[in-house]
Amino acid sequence: MDLSRETIQKHVVQAENNVVDVEELFAIAHQLLEEKTERKTVHAFLNLGHLPAVNSSIAENNRIDDWLSLLIELIDKSKYSFGHLFYNRSRKYKHKHLFHEFQKGKVVSYSYEDIWEELLKAAGALTHIEKSYHDKIRIGILTPNCLRGAIVDLTCISFHFPVIPIPANETKKDIDFIIKHSGVTHLFVDNELKTEINDIFLPSSNDLNIINLNNKDWQTFIEQGQKSDPLEVLKRIGRVRMDEVATIMYTSGTTGEPKGITFSQRNMIVKRFARALALTKFGSHDSFLCYLPLYHTFGRFLELQGSIFWGASYAFAEDSSYDTLRKNFLFIKPTVLISVPKRWTQLYETIQSLAADHLDEDRIVRKAIKKVTGGNLKWGLSAAGYLDPDIFQFFQNNDIQLLSGYGMTEATGGITLTSPDEYVVDSVGQKLPGIELRISDEGELLLKGPYISAFYYADPLTPSTDDGWFHTGDIFIEKDDHYFIKDRKKEIYKNAAGQTITPQKIENMLS
Repeated sequence: MDLSRETIQKHVVQAENNVVDVEELFAIAHQLLEEKTERKTVHAFLNLGHLPAVNSSIAENNRIDDWLSLLIELIDKSKYSFGHLFYNRSRKYKHKHLFHEFQKGKVVSYSYEDIWEELLKAAGALTHIEKSYHDKIRIGILTPNCLRGAIVDLTCISFHFPVIPIPANETKKDIDFIIKHSGVTHLFVDNELKTEINDIFLPSSNDLNIINLNNKDWQTFIEQGQKSDPLEVLKRIGRVRMDEVATIMYTSGTTGEPKGITFSQRNMIVKRFARALALTKFGSHDSFLCYLPLYHTFGRFLELQGSIFWGASYAFAEDSSYDTLRKNFLFIKPTVLISVPKRWTQLYETIQSLAADHLDEDRIVRKAIKKVTGGNLKWGLSAAGYLDPDIFQFFQNNDIQLLSGYGMTEATGGITLTSPDEYVVDSVGQKLPGIELRISDEGELLLKGPYISAFYYADPLTPSTDDGWFHTGDIFIEKDDHYFIKDRKKEIYKNAAGQTITPQKIENMLS
């Protein structure tokens, strides 16, 4: 079989026109693994993995596990990193809008090509800084959700500078710990947090370089990129070790300091393909309205990296308040909203109020939904907390597939997901592709798979069994492939606003 990029591009074009030959795709995948093939040819084939027609056909043929196993082998063989993925999307969706940002009440949009050019500039600047620093640099980001913060993060992930997004809602003590524990050398902040950071660090740390995203610091930073060789900068994409630490995300410990959870390129890339095989209808036609923090897995991996994987659009909400989200809905008209249970409850109550005297008339209820959400909303995910089943079923009965699931940071986010066609009350869904689940004799859910973090930074990943299973600390039962959470073994839980609560840590602070 001819394995030229032209042949593979033919399959891409066919898939974009909803023509997919599953058996031929499997044959090509096997041949790519068996033969010595150009890296770019394998990457061209992997690009099929973001197309809805391909993922839907694989699912309809009950070949998800076999297909994902082949994709993982191809990812490993060709060292397919996020930088390769983003470069491809910037070429394929060149003039399509990737980001929408609110500026002084107006929406400003940036294309895939625009953002790739910004990444090249930022990568050039970081390359120059690293040469001047005479050592490996490590980047920290401490900002609310914003375009420049996302550009720094995506640059680091694409061009292999280790990056640590720091929760903006952490205490000063924990921010201090995270920066020192992770070894951040250069910290990007915005005006809101600059004074606070100075209060923490200027008296005691002369080694931390602080760059303000909102003033001339940013322009000075970008200008440094002109001192780097553009070809040398581009070559960084290919110099990837797939299992090396690419990023560290910190999460609450039960009693003491935050834990640094490490992720590799392999973790992040495999998760994107696994998600796409679970959400087979998602694609470049979708638009996300986003407010979940980019220092959490759902905001960073599913929304930000996921939007780019699918060739979709990502809109930065002005802020996370309900009133602002309602206003932003009307500007962006998203097809996808990922939110905490509290926001879905508020949307439900608003719609109920608008259609108060006509709740038994589908046409009027759906008109109210369109009025509130902008008219295009098709998909939703309620994350990080419990949502009443009546609210799930209300949206599902009115043409919005509201899904739920179970996840944790150590698993790059999602572990299970409810099926759009098979909702079961109080179930957190079925396992995502690519992950193995087991329930121990004590009822605890155990995990294993290619997108589970390998270890905590500066500390082995614990607790785990001798055969490599990760212990979630949550008690589950499984029935007909659906999982139900029954109890919390660990002393951490989420409230309806999606906030992490650690009772023991609060008790320690008050004692």
